[in-house]
Amino acid sequence: MILACAGGAGAAGFDALAVKASGIKTLFPGMPAPVAEKLASSPGFEKWYGADSRQARMRFTAYMWYKVPAGYTGHVSQLLSNSARRREINELVDLQLQHMYGSFTMHPGFVDNPGIPSGDYKVTLLSAEKVPNEPYARINYSYDDIVVFSSKLFRGGGATRINFALPKDPLTIYSKGFPTPSSRKNRCTDDHYNSEGDFWYFWNPYQDGCPLTGADLVGVQTDLTPMSVTRGTYPEYAKLYGENGNGDVLQVVYLVGVDESFQNGDLGRKTFKDAFAGLKAAGFQATVDEPRRKRLTLRFGAKRTSIEMRLMDPDSADFAQAAVSGMKTADIFLYDGHSGLGGYLSPERLAEEGGPVTLPRNKYQIFVFQGCSTYAYYNSAYFRLKRSGSDPKGTKNLDIITTGIGAAFDVGAAVDVAFLTSVTMGARPSWQTIIDRVHAAEGWNSALSHVNGDEDNPRSP
Repeated sequence: MILACAGGAGAAGFDALAVKASGIKTLFPGMPAPVAEKLASSPGFEKWYGADSRQARMRFTAYMWYKVPAGYTGHVSQLLSNSARRREINELVDLQLQHMYGSFTMHPGFVDNPGIPSGDYKVTLLSAEKVPNEPYARINYSYDDIVVFSSKLFRGGGATRINFALPKDPLTIYSKGFPTPSSRKNRCTDDHYNSEGDFWYFWNPYQDGCPLTGADLVGVQTDLTPMSVTRGTYPEYAKLYGENGNGDVLQVVYLVGVDESFQNGDLGRKTFKDAFAGLKAAGFQATVDEPRRKRLTLRFGAKRTSIEMRLMDPDSADFAQAAVSGMKTADIFLYDGHSGLGGYLSPERLAEEGGPVTLPRNKYQIFVFQGCSTYAYYNSAYFRLKRSGSDPKGTKNLDIITTGIGAAFDVGAAVDVAFLTSVTMGARPSWQTIIDRVHAAEGWNSALSHVNGDEDNPRSP
């Protein structure tokens, strides 16, 4: 079962439904070309490694319809000159772009070649112009980002051209998914995750019965330019196994989030129990064995590994406090469970309920976020918290494993055990070997897992 991701089959091809990007400039010949400004410094701009995924640069120019407020008396072309209107328009562009999550996983062409945008894209608002015979302004903008896609999309090894659709008016797109005014279920999204709050993640105008048409969509065509991958990089084992703030103990904090409850049959609870059994089978000794809390230890030479496991509700204040504490003190912090569409482990939420998230900048750490779409939600946010004057990108003392798409509860325990046994038992494999093991544990349930921040790591164990 996927953590927070489900979907239906496609019903039509892109050309049959979406507005073709090739026609955009024909309709609006004055539309500017994409800007080539460099993104702000980001860890994602360097090399990385994924066994079955690639990072790529994605840039395009697109547009959105913005309903001109009834009381607005200025010329439409001046909308972007008003700071309040500009902020509102920026927020709506962000909302439109959020729908790329659904586009790149649910729409035809991406179901078997999924991808995800990052959380650090750059948008530049370019112009506003009146839509003829409509109470809307067309907002033109440029987009620049680092994205993650399945490596199957890059069969030729070079740039790959893709087409995808976005909602023309992100404020009304959900309401248009009901076939009739009396319909109770939106026909353009997942059967279970059917609310407006989830719509951007699951929307699919190609589903049978979806009433959306090409007039509701914006077609985008762009090239994905793949970026280099790392080879022969290693975790900072000398720091991890040495004096790294926990004496001779390699300290692991491992939090597992429940799927729905703490009851028998809960998928998160099963991950917790299966991972505990897997670590014991690998040679770890249990020193605490409680229903929601475990401790395992292992000695290799003069070094000792201690794993603190907790089964928790990720939406609770207790979880936020445990996460903040673990991130501040552990050598390795691992979370497996729902992402809460990015909310559960966002630094802002953790700070509000668990206290300030101040990461130790001189301590080498590994963070693992095993949940849905964690690359976009958590990757850059935690590198930013690790930044310092001598480490402007925050990667020297932090490596992060994230997922590109939805991670499955079915393989969560196997993935976590594959990672933990690789880095905590003294064997010192490379990052590439570790991620390959994680990928093997995922099997057909690949979440496009990968490591970020390893480009400045040692080239030997």
